[in-house]
Amino acid sequence: MDSYYKQAIHLIDEGQFGSPIILTPFNYRHGQVYGVEFTGNYTAGHFQTYANVAFQRAIGKEFESSQFNFAPEDLTYVASHYIHLDHEQQMTISGGAAYVWHGTRVSGDLLVGSGLRASLDLPNGTSIPNGAHLPYYRQVNLGASHAFDAEGLKGFSARVDVINAFDQKYQIRNGTGIGVGAPQYGPRRGYFVGVSQAF
Repeated sequence: MDSYYKQAIHLIDEGQFGSPIILTPFNYRHGQVYGVEFTGNYTAGHFQTYANVAFQRAIGKEFESSQFNFAPEDLTYVASHYIHLDHEQQMTISGGAAYVWHGTRVSGDLLVGSGLRASLDLPNGTSIPNGAHLPYYRQVNLGASHAFDAEGLKGFSARVDVINAFDQKYQIRNGTGIGVGAPQYGPRRGYFVGVSQAF
């Protein structure tokens, strides 16, 4: 188990203002970042597995640089309220397992997240910047590789991977909130093949 806590003045952050993915730095006058992480792994013979669960909170208050990038209502709200930072994902879970059998290694891993931040729209028509988060998402990756040393090809190996094996469709960001100007999505299912030769 690991934990951390940071109390900051002039907390630096980066934001994507507009559609181009060009990050612009800005500062919060006050910031707090803290969390806890639980990690475990297990190995028995040719079998390996690991798991990780992390919880975090990252907040800031009062913009003190690059104010021209923000809407007046956001400037007013953040001047007197702490808000969640756009890259804060409150909970992240990851885990995986692998097994080696006669030079062939098969593996799989899982990533689950509680979603990054988005604006929270209130019934009175106002919104709280970064006051909500996107839905939970999950992604499963699978892989297999084989080392051909036993077949007389010393140092030669081949690998195939399937990223997002179940083709889960999810947004990383939806373009609302502080610091994000455009929607962004997780990867769709992808197939990757590679070979390598060690000398």
